[in-house]
Order: sequence, then C-alpha cells, then structure tokens
Amino acid sequence: MSKICFDTSEYIVYQPYAGIHVVYHAKRILFTGKSNYQKIDIIENDAYGLMLLLDGNLQHTEFDAHVFNRALVGPVLRHRMKSILVLGGGSGQTVKALLQGKSVRRIVVVEIDEMVVEACKEHIPGIREAFEDPKVSLVIDDAVKFIRRDDGQYDALVLDFTEDWLGEAAELGELYRFVAERCGGRCSFYIGPASPLTKGPERRRRHVESAKRHLRSYRVRKVFIPSFGSEQMFLYGGGL
Repeated sequence: MSKICFDTSEYIVYQPYAGIHVVYHAKRILFTGKSNYQKIDIIENDAYGLMLLLDGNLQHTEFDAHVFNRALVGPVLRHRMKSILVLGGGSGQTVKALLQGKSVRRIVVVEIDEMVVEACKEHIPGIREAFEDPKVSLVIDDAVKFIRRDDGQYDALVLDFTEDWLGEAAELGELYRFVAERCGGRCSFYIGPASPLTKGPERRRRHVESAKRHLRSYRVRKVFIPSFGSEQMFLYGGGL
C-alpha cells in the first residue's frame, strides 16, 4: 500500500496522541499565522464550515460551536448572571454566547494572545461585533497574572483555556480561590477531553481537588462534541 501524503497547503494534520492523526481539509484558508504563543489557522472545511485551530488543535467549528457554547455558558445564562469574567476565550465564541443572555451587563475577557482575537474578528462572522459590544472589556494579559492583581467582583467566572493547559496545583488553587472570594463561588470551567490518552483523568483529578478545597459545591459533566470526536469535561461551581 502506497504512503498517503497530505499537502499542507490543502490540509491541516494534527496528532492528538500517539497512533492517531486527524486530518482537516481546507476548502479555503482564511488565515494562517504564528504568534508568540502558538500557530493560528482559520479555514473553511467541507463538513464543519469555518474552523479555528491552534497548533493544529481544533478549537471551534461553525457546525457545532453551539454544543460547546451551551455546555460552557448555558448554566451562567440560566442563573441570570450579570457580571462575568472570562479567562481565555480569544476566539470570541464565549463572549458571543454570553451576550445572548438578557441579564448580562458586563463581560471582562482576559486573553493572552491578541493575534487570535484579531484573526477571529476579521474572519469569523459576529466576533468583531461581540468584542466591540459596549458590555465587553478585553484585556490582553496572562490570566493567572491578571487574577493575582485584580480586585474586582463578579457573579461568575468562565474558564475557556485550550485543552493543552493542564494547570499546576498552585495555579489551579489560585483560580478556585479567586472564584470563591471574587465570584461568589460560581464558575463554569472547560477542563478538556475526558480520554485517558489526553490526560483527561489527571486533569479532572487536579480540578476536583482544588474545587473541593475552595468551593462549597461543584459538579463535573461530560459532553460529546461531534467535531472534537470525543467527550469533553466541564466543571460547574456554586450551584451552576
């Protein structure tokens, strides 16, 4: 059998773990660039429509973004939170989803990679309008450094980091302590894929240990997202 090759001008190849390669066909390449933090690609795919990939790792698709967004921000909207802090979320999808809530009055987004924000504003419909909404404040900064000096009060914290961020115990402790002290114990965290091959159980264990120390209540939910091809984990705190 001949070796199968994929032209990088037409395909993005990602290896989530040993033995598996995921190949996305780029019907159109809308943006490709390398920031100080990661490689950024926005493509149009035949099956999933517009897609955002960071270092080849899928972050968003036009086809099923609503599934991820509902899992991440749905509890926040159902509990009619007014002031929300978002850590990560440079794709703008979290902000766009939160703005659908009639109760939302303020959203502060802390994203480290400005190039991701600008690329998504330019090439993904609705993202520029979301970031430019008067309710939204964008801060380009490291999220952990931000919460160390921020003295604001929020109704909830939404964590939308990439799955590559495993989180050291000290950093997770700071995040959950911030939730307890500044966000009324309420949070909605994306904590990554559930598969053992992607360190899912270890990631879940670390988050649960920190949640137990700092929050009065929490729960973990798994949601299957078609374009991700696997179950993804979310942790909700404070009755969300």
